[in-house]
Amino acid sequence: MPYTGFMTSFYHHTNLRASLLAEGRRLLLAEGYAHFSLRKLASVLGVSHNAPYRHFASREKFIKAIVEEDAARFDAALAAGVEGVGDAAERLYRLGDAYVFFFLDNPEVLLLFETLPGQVALRGEILASLFSKPGSCAQGEGAMDGYELLTDAAQPFAGRFPGLEKQEIALGYWAKVHGLASLLVAKRGLLPEDSLRDRVRMLVRTPF
Repeated sequence: MPYTGFMTSFYHHTNLRASLLAEGRRLLLAEGYAHFSLRKLASVLGVSHNAPYRHFASREKFIKAIVEEDAARFDAALAAGVEGVGDAAERLYRLGDAYVFFFLDNPEVLLLFETLPGQVALRGEILASLFSKPGSCAQGEGAMDGYELLTDAAQPFAGRFPGLEKQEIALGYWAKVHGLASLLVAKRGLLPEDSLRDRVRMLVRTPF
């Protein structure tokens, strides 16, 4: 069935950019990179075919904006999760909580980040470089992205695992929380919904 989205004949011009990004994310997931076009997105939103180009010069610029916006939201969620937390172990655990909760609350972002890199890489697009690590969007001078927060939080654990660098410890923990997020998004119901967040917190803190 072709994607139809939320058709409308009117959009406030001040909200068009946000509407393009939100609907474009859904359209990308539904039809894939190869079949996505700004013209089709304009048709779904009920605006002129030229309207998206007032905000984005090309399809690639548009997708780059989606990636950067989602990466910035992800980074902000991780930073908020550890704000004011001084204990080293708890800081790492809180990052894990924030990581899983962000993707549970925004499953479309996880799905897009998992499918889009392969789709663009197959076509030799430089967009693939945007997905080189989590939190790949710079938030300004002095800001830490999600990956930097993770490796920084792993630093105090280096002594517990002789022979492993902090980046390798971060990699192992990243694999754990990303795998947990991916499973819970793909198979809702694996954990009881009424205690989902409490159980995620317990799993994040287990030694396995």
